[in-house]
Amino acid sequence: MGGGGTFEGMARIALNGRLLVPGKLEGIGKFTLRCLQELVRLRPHDEFLLLVDRPNDELFHLGPNVEVRRIRIPGRRPWLLKWWFGAAMRRVLKQWKAEAFVSLEGPLVSGMPEDFPQLSVIHDLNFEHHPEWIPAAWASYYQTEFRSCAHRAHVLCTVSEFSRDDLVAQYGRPKEDIRLVPNAADDAFQPLDEAGQHAARTRFAEGKKYWVYIGSFHPRKNLQGLLSAFQTYVDAGGSWDLVLVGEAMWQTPEWPQALLATNRVHTTGRLDEVPLAQALGGASGMVFVPWFEGFGIPLVEAMAAGVPVVASHVTSLPEVGGDAVCAWVDPGNPVAISEAMLHVEAQPKMQAEHVAKGLVRAKAFSWRESGQKLDAAVDDLLQPSRHAQDVA
Repeated sequence: MGGGGTFEGMARIALNGRLLVPGKLEGIGKFTLRCLQELVRLRPHDEFLLLVDRPNDELFHLGPNVEVRRIRIPGRRPWLLKWWFGAAMRRVLKQWKAEAFVSLEGPLVSGMPEDFPQLSVIHDLNFEHHPEWIPAAWASYYQTEFRSCAHRAHVLCTVSEFSRDDLVAQYGRPKEDIRLVPNAADDAFQPLDEAGQHAARTRFAEGKKYWVYIGSFHPRKNLQGLLSAFQTYVDAGGSWDLVLVGEAMWQTPEWPQALLATNRVHTTGRLDEVPLAQALGGASGMVFVPWFEGFGIPLVEAMAAGVPVVASHVTSLPEVGGDAVCAWVDPGNPVAISEAMLHVEAQPKMQAEHVAKGLVRAKAFSWRESGQKLDAAVDDLLQPSRHAQDVA
């Protein structure tokens, strides 16, 4: 399949590249980049138009059959997004004579004819369950736009069974209509040897062993619960430090100054791919206890890097982690989280057993396979009679 093999002739496909932000790829941005790279590779006879809202960058050069077009409206506010995905994008698609549109972040082009094929990937619906976690204008935009897109999309995809079930429950789209295109870990995430681990500890934790957290500093990530658990862990004699990798999204959290003053918590800010892989690979364990995840890429990255994990037992995480996670915990119970951290630290044999399981589990997810799933979805997008068939 692929390469337009089930579609007669060449197709002209427009791609949403708004979240391809040079030097600042978030989770959905990384998903967009890796899946589009695979899609372009698999469809060399099709022509693509990548739509971005930033100056040209090497990041946008996905292949020789990809033209890059900048829409000079910064799609970074709800009212601007309505314009970006509205009149501005409609004009470009009509000029380019696009035959289909693919958006790997949710929103579709508004005002197009109903029979114009559009594919949407909706990663999760956290804004439906907890709108208070994000600014009110964004919550309103997401709730309105994503419900509309879930029904308007000719092909609808998501990243996990959990999110698929949530889309069915919240928006009523039949389950058999929703395809799965999972996330994966990049090849950079590999176990480090002893020298590599020593270098990471020196760089990120003043030479000490450490737990690592990777992700944005966002209310749904439960940073306050994590820090409360870490304080209890320290008070009970836990010896590993904590390294927080990421930066604030929406607003900077209030850090407990007493804990920071102990010099047991280290913050790195955002890290590019190579230092990020080093920070993760050098960790003695990952503690990842969010309230809500549509997938949870850091979990797969930790498994691929051979790092033991303590994780929340909610939403998509048990589906992704399977039997490879050392301890599943209630994100609302800091004491239980700290007890799990202490138990993992004290059990090197258990660590080794779960690391081995994690290395196997991580191989169940690959960008190449996700690209193939997206390619099959695009085949269906270009042949409307097949939209309801062969659903993953």
